[in-house]
Amino acid sequence: MTKRENRKQMKKLLKSIKSRMLRVDKIRILVSSISLLNYRDKLWLLLVVCINVIIALVDLIGVALIGVLGSLSVTGLAGAEIGNRVSSVMNFLNLQDFDLQSQVAAIAILSGSLLIFKSLISLYLVRRVIYFMARISATMSASLILRHFTLSVSNINQRSIQASIYALTDGISKLMNGVVGATINLSSDMILLIVMISGLLFIDIAASVSAIIIFGMASFVLYLKVHKETKALATNQGKMSIESSQRIYQAISTYRELLVRDRRVYYGKEIGRLRMKLAQGGARIKFVGSLSKYIMEVTLVVACLALGLYLFLTKTSFSAIATLTIFLAASTRVIPAILRLQQGLLGIKASLGEAEPTLKLIQEIGSIHIGSREVGTLSRFHTGFFPRVTASGLTFGYEAKIAVIKNIEFAVYPNEFVGIVGGTGAGKSTLLDVILGALNPSIGSVYISELPPLDAFTKWPGAVGYVSQDSPIIEGTIRENLGFGYPISEIKDEFCWESLNTASLKGFVEQLPDGLDHYVGDRGTKLSGGQRQRLGIARALITKPKLLILDEATSSLDGKTESEIMECLLRLREDTTLIVVAHRLSTVLNADRIYFMESGEVKDVGTFPDLKKRNLAFATQAALMGL
Repeated sequence: MTKRENRKQMKKLLKSIKSRMLRVDKIRILVSSISLLNYRDKLWLLLVVCINVIIALVDLIGVALIGVLGSLSVTGLAGAEIGNRVSSVMNFLNLQDFDLQSQVAAIAILSGSLLIFKSLISLYLVRRVIYFMARISATMSASLILRHFTLSVSNINQRSIQASIYALTDGISKLMNGVVGATINLSSDMILLIVMISGLLFIDIAASVSAIIIFGMASFVLYLKVHKETKALATNQGKMSIESSQRIYQAISTYRELLVRDRRVYYGKEIGRLRMKLAQGGARIKFVGSLSKYIMEVTLVVACLALGLYLFLTKTSFSAIATLTIFLAASTRVIPAILRLQQGLLGIKASLGEAEPTLKLIQEIGSIHIGSREVGTLSRFHTGFFPRVTASGLTFGYEAKIAVIKNIEFAVYPNEFVGIVGGTGAGKSTLLDVILGALNPSIGSVYISELPPLDAFTKWPGAVGYVSQDSPIIEGTIRENLGFGYPISEIKDEFCWESLNTASLKGFVEQLPDGLDHYVGDRGTKLSGGQRQRLGIARALITKPKLLILDEATSSLDGKTESEIMECLLRLREDTTLIVVAHRLSTVLNADRIYFMESGEVKDVGTFPDLKKRNLAFATQAALMGL
């Protein structure tokens, strides 16, 4: 064997091992996802399985009675004696002394009642399972979302927004309904098949074994034929769905760029191409799934012909007709069950493929512990909170061995106005993210009011306010945006007007037709850029924070508006400590202390005049801005 052939064999072996490991890994993740269910839910699932066993037994009795009915009808027409088995049934039901017509009527009513009862119970159980899985999907989605929110910003940003949304919503639905729910249904059909086959074996072993072989081979061939294609198609469907959503989101969020580049038609065609691939993939999956029905119909006809030929050659006509009647009656239950098993297995394959982003997310965050904690109400009194921030030896890098901020010492004391300045890429916003606990430092520590940031936010919710460079506006009203994260009933008018006044937005809102309840559109499209930013500042002030952090929050405002807002914020300094990241040095002109950053390090600390005198880089920036 040549070296090239050896390499091919090794690659093939490694691919096989990797495939098996992934399969085992998915089973493990699936089991761990089911383990997220509570004890009561697991007990309910066990009860469903037990009820399915009882339903299958009732079904078997009903089918057997149909066989008895066929035997009675044939023997009655021929004027012959009924067989021993039928006679035993008559004796058990105390019908031996009745005439043939009464026996037939009684058996018909009893078998029909049992089968109808079974169908009604099955329908009720299916309804309960559907609602149960819907509730479990919602619960798991909420649980994973809470775990997802415990991740750092860098971990969250490893996925696109659309991929995260899919994994936390549609992916969970595919997992719980398409995999866990389908598995429950499969267990029901499997139990039914086992019970029915056992009954048929009791009646005629040879005929039953032959039928099992015929149907088993047909099912096995079908499964081998389509399961790989279904899995590949479904995995691709999940990826295409995410990509399609991403393209639509990109087109909407970058509409102005597409407009001036005249690329709207191009993007529209790209989205149309992706949607067409999605439609074709979905159609292919449905077609592959429907193959089973028609192939099993053909198999049933072949099996009945073969069985009938065998029975009439080896048994009496009465016995042959009775056995064939039971077989046909059982087939009305067995064939649909086999089809459901076939389609269910394919459905599970497909759903596992489509749920792959969710499975990966569960693998990453499923073990994160979430403590039970009551959701607090809006508080404007932060008793015990001490607006002091200390950071020691902070180092952080988004990638290993590449530090974005390096060995930073930082301190803010009550009622201070502290600025953080530096050029683009200096690490200012990253430093803020570490201070806020949104990023975990590689080295060093941060304390707010003598506690780690997240613990401080939990103990004193609303004591710290934060405004980003581009404050996101939610779809809703002015009031809903101001009270983002709180029930609308807690957002009192006086809180709103006070915050809007500080953010220089009160006059504008007073002129709106609906005032505080004016609808601002999706992402605030009915507001100007400056109005959106001021609304974001007002939102941060709604809880009367003791510590307010602004990350270039006034950079999109004109000089006059920025000056007005900073004057208002500085008047709050008796109660509010300020940390302001600024690109424009005029924003921090009156700061008590300024941290000047370059290349992820604090190069100098001092007041504006001090830095201007002793730091050439700072002085150069100030001169360029006319300060």
